[in-house]
Amino acid sequence: MEMRDTANPIGEVKIDEAIENFVQIMSAEWDEAREAIPWWKFWKRMSMVRVTDFLLRSLDELIAYVDQVIDTSGADKKATVLRAVEMLYDYTVREAIPILLRPFAGKIKSIILLDVLSPAIDWIVDKYRNGEWRQPDATELAAQWQLKAQMMGVPGGHRPT
Repeated sequence: MEMRDTANPIGEVKIDEAIENFVQIMSAEWDEAREAIPWWKFWKRMSMVRVTDFLLRSLDELIAYVDQVIDTSGADKKATVLRAVEMLYDYTVREAIPILLRPFAGKIKSIILLDVLSPAIDWIVDKYRNGEWRQPDATELAAQWQLKAQMMGVPGGHRPT
């Protein structure tokens, strides 16, 4: 497994009517599925797991669409996907972020988009490109892990038996 410190570059956003429609549809779907929380229950908020699940599912659909329809570089495709996800993020997270974190919302958004979702896009696209979506065999994984443990050792000088 290759460890990287930076994600692939982000290019220029390409405007696409279907993506704009997708954002509107997903926003409406979000509204339909969410629970109404009265204003006076300001301590209650939407589950971040629900927001994350929603954004990742949207991300997957957007990647599949953009990869097939937008005819530009990979960096531009990535920028286009990130823009759509950012719009959905802005729409959904406002209900989920705790009041104490709201002053930091811009920085949190930047971290989520650039440090979490951007590399996630790279990973998903790589999986699509290389056709590695099938689940690896558990015994094969265990054997690989055992080999890595033997080659690298484990903290404290102990090796698995």
